[in-house]
Amino acid sequence: MKPVNLNQLLFHSQSATTLSFFLPPLNEIEGLDPFITDMQLQLSLRGKSSLSKLLEKNKTIVREIIKKSPKNSHGFFISEKLQGYISLVTTVEAYCIIGHSFHVRPLLEELFVNPEYFVVNVSLYDIKVYRGDFHHLEIVQHYEFDQLSIDMKSRMFSPNHVGLIPYRSILALKSIANSITELTLYDSVPVLVTGLDDMKEIFLKYFTNSFGVISHIQEDFYEKTCVEILEKCKGFRYAVMDFYSARFKDRLKKVMNSKRLITDLGEIIQAARKGRVSQLVLPTERKVYGIINFETGEFEIHKKVQKKKASVDILNQLAEEVMSRGGKIQVLAPHFFPANSDVLAILKGNL
Repeated sequence: MKPVNLNQLLFHSQSATTLSFFLPPLNEIEGLDPFITDMQLQLSLRGKSSLSKLLEKNKTIVREIIKKSPKNSHGFFISEKLQGYISLVTTVEAYCIIGHSFHVRPLLEELFVNPEYFVVNVSLYDIKVYRGDFHHLEIVQHYEFDQLSIDMKSRMFSPNHVGLIPYRSILALKSIANSITELTLYDSVPVLVTGLDDMKEIFLKYFTNSFGVISHIQEDFYEKTCVEILEKCKGFRYAVMDFYSARFKDRLKKVMNSKRLITDLGEIIQAARKGRVSQLVLPTERKVYGIINFETGEFEIHKKVQKKKASVDILNQLAEEVMSRGGKIQVLAPHFFPANSDVLAILKGNL
C-alpha cells in the first residue's frame, strides 16, 4: 500500500471491485479492529472474497499508517490494481464504500462542502474576530477594552448604562465593522456576530449592509477557546449553509434564462465530456444508477443496481469527469432542482 493523491483515487483505471473506506483520527474511534471486522463481514455477505483477502493482507499496514499519524484522518483505497491511501488534515466520519469505483460524493460532502465564515465576538472586555470553517477556527484580530474602570464594567451589564461605554471602545467597534465592510468580506463570507446584546447592537449599526451578517447567536464567547467555539459553531451550520445556498440560488437565477444553465442529463453528459461544465450541481443523497460512456456520450439508466450490466452511480461518474476537466462541484438540497431533474450544470462562458 502506497501514498497516493486524491486525483489518483478519483481518476484511476476502473477495476471490477473496489473498497474505499475512511477513518477519523484513531483516538476518535473505539479501535480499528471492529471497523475492519465489520467491513470483512459486509464483503463476505456481498460475495467479494477477493476484496476481503486484499483487506486482510493490508490490515497490518493500515494499522501502522494510522498509528504514525494518529491526529489525521485517512482515506484508503483497495482494488486488484491499486492499494493506496491519503492522509487528510480535515476530520471525516468513519464509513466505507464497496463498489466499482472510488465514490466521490461522500468525500465532497465531508471535505469540499465546508463553508468558511467569520465569528465576531463582542464582549464587555474585548472584541475578537475569528475566521475558519467547521474543521478549524483561528483568531485573526483582537482588541481589548483595557480602558474600562472596574466600576463601569459592573454597571455596563445593565442596558440603561450602555451610554457609558468609552468613546475609544465605540471607535474600536466601528473600526472592526468598517474593516470587514471595506474588504467586502461579508459579501462572500458570512459574519456571525456573538456576544452581549447591547454591545452587538452598537457594533451592527456600523454595517452599511446587513447582507451576510448572522446576529442571532445569543452567547458570549469571551472566555472560550477556539476549540470550544468551533464546537458551538456546529449548531449554526445550517444558517451558514443557507447563506451560501441563497447566494448560489441567486446565481442560478442570473443564468436561468441563458443558455449556460442546462438540466437535461444527456446534454450535461455531452458538455462534461467536452470540458464545457463550469459547475455541476448534485442533489444530496440522490443516486442515479446505470452505465455511462464518456468517449461516446452514451448512457443508460437502470431503475436499480444491475450486477450483470455493472451499474454505477452516474452522478458520481459525472462528478469525477467534471472535476478531471477543471470544473467545480456543488451539493444542494433536492428542493433546489426543477421537477424531473436530478442534476444541474452551468456551462463555461461570460454572463
